[in-house]
Amino acid sequence: MAESQLGKPVVVETDAVVIGAGLSGIAAAIHLARSGFRVLCIEQRKEIANILGESLDWSAPELFAQLGLPMDYLIATEAATWKRHITVTGVGCGRQEYLPGPWLAESPWNVEVRTLHLDRDRTDARLRETAQRLGVIILNERVADFAVLDESNAQARRILGLRTAQGTFVRASWFIDASGSDASLLGRRFGLKSVAYGPRKVAIWSHVPTEQWVEGTTLYMLTSSGDYMEWIWEIPIRPGISSIGYVAPGSSVKTQRAAGLSSHNILARQCRTFPHLRDIVDQTGISEAATTTFLCRTYQGVCGTNWIIIGEAASQSDPITGNGVTAALRHAEEAAALIRRYRHRGIIPALSRTAYNLRVMSVGRYFNSLIEKLFYQPALRDRLGLFNTARIYTLPAWLMNLIYTRTRPHTLIRTLAISFAMAALRAITWTAYQGGALLDRRTASRSHRQIFYGEEQLHAL
Repeated sequence: MAESQLGKPVVVETDAVVIGAGLSGIAAAIHLARSGFRVLCIEQRKEIANILGESLDWSAPELFAQLGLPMDYLIATEAATWKRHITVTGVGCGRQEYLPGPWLAESPWNVEVRTLHLDRDRTDARLRETAQRLGVIILNERVADFAVLDESNAQARRILGLRTAQGTFVRASWFIDASGSDASLLGRRFGLKSVAYGPRKVAIWSHVPTEQWVEGTTLYMLTSSGDYMEWIWEIPIRPGISSIGYVAPGSSVKTQRAAGLSSHNILARQCRTFPHLRDIVDQTGISEAATTTFLCRTYQGVCGTNWIIIGEAASQSDPITGNGVTAALRHAEEAAALIRRYRHRGIIPALSRTAYNLRVMSVGRYFNSLIEKLFYQPALRDRLGLFNTARIYTLPAWLMNLIYTRTRPHTLIRTLAISFAMAALRAITWTAYQGGALLDRRTASRSHRQIFYGEEQLHAL
């Protein structure tokens, strides 16, 4: 599509452009196409494969059902397995299962307490098939730049079109950026501010055959007292195949690579810490491993007059929260709803933009803040214990997703209410964390003085 026979750039006109054909991008394209929009999805990769296995929270299946992929269908087509609980285990401290209380399935909550593990390759393939059946056109080119009106005025800037590296110019009324956390095209293009939690991390994973798996996600905690947490996931993504991955700060992985270890060697070495994973590694081996880096970051101001940022391009959730898929699908649904609502007006009003921006920022910061302060940092985890920390985290995480699902806070008033609740819980966690960190500093200072005076006494002798 780059050039016509006369050598002139191709100009494409459509109703809506979605940048990125990952989970959030395809979901947004499906929602818009069902509402009668002509949708062009631009994805530079011709094939998206070997995606991380996903462990869904209890809100996500309903969002997949809205896209035409109910739980029973995903199970029947072996694109998913049941997830009935989460198991947490640590080095030398046993294991503990966590699952939603049975009261959630009763009135007035009536929550479906089953959820899923996803084989993302198969699930995404089915979503792309749905999008193409609805008339979504996928263009495999790379976005190079945007034509922006009133670029100096952040509140009024409007995207008129975009140009791809291959020379195609696309004009549209609406633009959705689902380019992912690494690209985040509009976030970088507009210089949006962001809030980050924790260091840049590395995930190393592989899909391995295994016959011994249960209907639940298992998290293996590798960290010793006083250290920043590292962990391993085990997710049965389809019968006979599990996704196993290792997450650690970039500095830790860099040190291991400096010692001469390749990615698959690092993953195998960490897995051998636990007997069950050691058996899997010894029986099947890990010949190949995929690697990605990520920073848990949430952008501010992710909705403009005729453009919206969704998915990881808007907010990158830490994978241990299990909220990444839910957030991506919610962003897609809410962005499509905004465009649909204001289709004939041509712009998204300021109050609606404010509400969407606040929801994305509040949810992203809520989950990343809680997991960073409670799990990754040792100040509270070492005092509360691994299993108590997991129990403290899971309750507000489950309840907040439940409240969000039930209230559907699309209006500004509901958004303010749920954002205030999340801010209050973040404040409580921050206060507790600061108290734990203060005690750590005092303990370290006392130990330092004892060592100092002990050395002085030795010199005196």
